[in-house]
This record gives sequence, C-alpha cells and structure tokens, in this order.
Amino acid sequence: MRIIFMGTSDFGLPTLEKILSNNKHNLVAIYTKEPSIGGRGNRIQYSAIHNFAIQNNINIHTPKTLKDNYTQEQFKNFKPDLAVVVSYGLILPKEILDIPKYGCLNVHPSDLPLYRGSAPLQRSIMNNEKNSAVCIIKMDSGIDSGDVVNRKKFIINDDDNFLTISRKTSEIGAELIIKTIHETEHNILQFESQDHQKSTYANKIEKNESLIDWNKSCREIFNKVRALRGNLDAYLIYNNEKIKILECQSVKTTSNSNYKGIIIDYEFSIGCLDGIIKPTIVQKSGKKPMSLKDFLNGFKFKLGDKVC
Repeated sequence: MRIIFMGTSDFGLPTLEKILSNNKHNLVAIYTKEPSIGGRGNRIQYSAIHNFAIQNNINIHTPKTLKDNYTQEQFKNFKPDLAVVVSYGLILPKEILDIPKYGCLNVHPSDLPLYRGSAPLQRSIMNNEKNSAVCIIKMDSGIDSGDVVNRKKFIINDDDNFLTISRKTSEIGAELIIKTIHETEHNILQFESQDHQKSTYANKIEKNESLIDWNKSCREIFNKVRALRGNLDAYLIYNNEKIKILECQSVKTTSNSNYKGIIIDYEFSIGCLDGIIKPTIVQKSGKKPMSLKDFLNGFKFKLGDKVC
C-alpha cells in the first residue's frame, strides 16, 4: 500500500516508525510543517518528523498550505492509497482528503466525540478525567468529526501527566494504525458514526493559562500542573521571579481560605481555595528542573508572603 504520512510533533514518531518498518507498505512521502527559525543563533529548527525523514532518506514536503492547486497536484502525483495524519498542524481541504484511494486516517487521543480539537490530552487531565481512549478516524472536512474506525480505551491515573499520557497514547495510536491499515487492505473496516450532539472541544492551551490561580481548589491546581507538564508548564511568580511547578502534591484541608496564595511553611507549601499545594519538582527561569530540596538551598523566602 502506498502511504503518505503527515505529522509534525514527536507524538507521531511511533506511528511513523511502525509504518516504515512494515515491509508490506511503501512510505512514498512525509508531509510536515515547514522549519522555523529560533533558538540560539537563530538556527533552522526542524520538526521531529522532519528529522526522521532526513535520517531515513524519505521524500519530505513542507507546504505552508494544502489549499493551492500546485500542492494538491503534487500530492496527487504520489498516487497514494492512504494518508495517515498524526498531529500535523495544517488543515486538510476536501481536495486533499479525496485524493487517496482509501481516504485519510487520523490518530486522535480522546474518547470521541469528546475532546475534539487541538489539546485533548491536556484538557482531559485538567478536567479530572479518569477514562479516555485513542481513536482512529476516517477524516472528513470537519474538526475530528469523521467516523471512528478503531478505538482503544485507557486509564488516566493521578501519577500521570501530559508527558506520560502522550507517550502512552502515541504507542497505542501506532498499534491501532497498523491494525487499521490491515483492515483497510482486507476491506473489513467497521465505521462508527459519532454522536455530534455529544461532542465537546479541547481548545488550544493559551500561554496565560499556565499561571496558577490560587483561588482554585487544590485538585484543580494539581490537575493543571499535571496537564501542562512538558507542554507550557504551570508556574507562579514570587518577587517578580517566574517559578515553574513541574510536579506537586495536593492536600485538601479545612484551613481558612484567607491563605490562598500564601506561603505557609518552610517547604514552600502554598495555600489555595480548599487546601495546600506542595511543590516537589520546580524550575527557575533559565535553569534545569530540580527537586524541592535542591531548590530550597539558597532560595530565600518569608512565611506569609504571597505568590502570584
């Protein structure tokens, strides 16, 4: 089967590796977002998928849009049987969706129709979800609204965060894609229409959401820290210094809510609406992540001070 892979983030690497290692299929091209300029020295920064394509000598294409005639004709010339889309970042117009013989498949890490959109993992953790799924959908012109052709459930534990769940779901997605390709070849796919009336959306995480709101409950703050770990990362500001909280513990208490945002002990515990947040892994601006013990060595603060 002639396959085009379309993806940008490292979330798609397990799927890409599975497809490439399967001798039954011909990976004819990889589409990824164009390189950016940044970092020290304003160097060209390639996506994880772009680097993989270079290392494996695979055709790479980085169009700014898929809506122009030239790009669509170029895509068509690959004569793809199937396109596999994983965390790509560009919208696929109907003209592209209609080109592959068997259409376009997308890996989406939520229990559709719940959490359609760009941040399903983060929003699921933020909202204290315990159960979710990875879905493979036959793409249509809507946002994650196509028929589900495969689904695998998974559990979100309290010790999970965005990093661990991302790794877990990327591996599940890779296994499901190989299963789906096999079922496509043998014409045994089963299509499940989504109940659009039950759909919810996981909007993109905005930068201002990373600042911790100490008026929230300890569970809400604990979930935010987990949801943003390795993504934007949750943070507080103390004495005009930004401090990321990468991991924490939460303790629900009956303490007075007047302690919201107040440093209440020498372990840098901070009060919130209904309890206490105890940071365990933190990171100062420009520094590496460190344990609370290492962080407190040389870090000066006063009990009763307020953080933002």
